[in-house]
Amino acid sequence: MEKLQAALARAREKRDGGEPMRTVRPELSARAKSRKVADIEAIDGLWREIPLFEPSPQKMQQSRIFSSDASHDASHFDILRTKLMLEMRRNNWTRIAITSATSGCGKTTMACNLIAGLGRQPEVRGILFDLDLRRPSVSKFFGASPVASLTDVLEDKVPFAEQAMRLDTNTAISMTTRSVRDPAKLILRQHTAEVLDDIQAVYRPDIMLFDLPPVLVSDETRGFLKLVDGVLIVAGAETSTIAQIDECEREIAQYSSVAGIVFNKCRHMEEGYGYSY
Repeated sequence: MEKLQAALARAREKRDGGEPMRTVRPELSARAKSRKVADIEAIDGLWREIPLFEPSPQKMQQSRIFSSDASHDASHFDILRTKLMLEMRRNNWTRIAITSATSGCGKTTMACNLIAGLGRQPEVRGILFDLDLRRPSVSKFFGASPVASLTDVLEDKVPFAEQAMRLDTNTAISMTTRSVRDPAKLILRQHTAEVLDDIQAVYRPDIMLFDLPPVLVSDETRGFLKLVDGVLIVAGAETSTIAQIDECEREIAQYSSVAGIVFNKCRHMEEGYGYSY
């Protein structure tokens, strides 16, 4: 007991006026370091197997995807990306859904700019999934033609590595190429959750983004929200009413956490974007 009290006294003395206390971090053994390096190399190899595609600058400009390069137009999306990443790290989140109350708010534009902006963060891996199965549009935004659709992956017809397309060394997109008549039947299956879990376990993305249908338009979004950590709501300044945003937020809060609200198309703001966290 006396030894313990003496040790505590020395610790207080160092904390209050003496030398600062240092936290000693145990060093990894050579074998542990070797395993860690091998593990990283294995994951890098899996990512390299995903086909790389390069959208044309004209198509990116036309789709208002600005964040793949540092620029004035990209700065607002960069702010959103950074604030979202900080929120995710603070809460230990990995999966973020992007949705809106109704259509026409710009949620897909936000999703595409977020994944493109992550390409400039080489230490962060990200995957975007186009789960707006009624009106898929991510492939049109990028002008890409994947060999198969995300629905084929969810139905075990095609491996993820063959269907997905890599936008950069650290970012990939799983696009839906055809609309689905009854998307809830596919999205709400337990097997869909298992497929996404497998993709996460194998490719270990830091961020998984899901472009979902508007909350007040379809039922499959509500069913899918239990599979994500947080939800980013995109509201159109001249499209969404306050009542719709409130209802959307209440609906989401029943199944997941609201990560933030983006006010899009704001004419009274200089560039048309606003954020609320």
